[in-house]
Amino acid sequence: MRLLCDQNVDDRYLHAFCDADDLTAAPVREVLDERASDPDIAAYAAANGWVVFTSDRDFFGIPGPYGHIFYSQAMHPLVGDVLTAVQRIAVAYDDYAEIFEAVPGDWL
Repeated sequence: MRLLCDQNVDDRYLHAFCDADDLTAAPVREVLDERASDPDIAAYAAANGWVVFTSDRDFFGIPGPYGHIFYSQAMHPLVGDVLTAVQRIAVAYDDYAEIFEAVPGDWL
């Protein structure tokens, strides 16, 4: 799975994804202008096979087809828990554009 980490994603999650052998991750600022709008990010993800990883609830209102994984910053989920959940989501879906999940949620 390729994760496009939104601007609000804590670097500790990005680093964990980058260190995982089964994931590819990049921050939005590396592939788009850092001022890219949420719809621009979603469109880029859809066109290029990325799944958006974010804590921005605005993505719930942006229609697909793009994968979207939401985590709650307010809950301060452990990096390992989030990594495990994302890896389980990656295995569970054949088409990443269909992903519309919250982590850790029921994935642990």
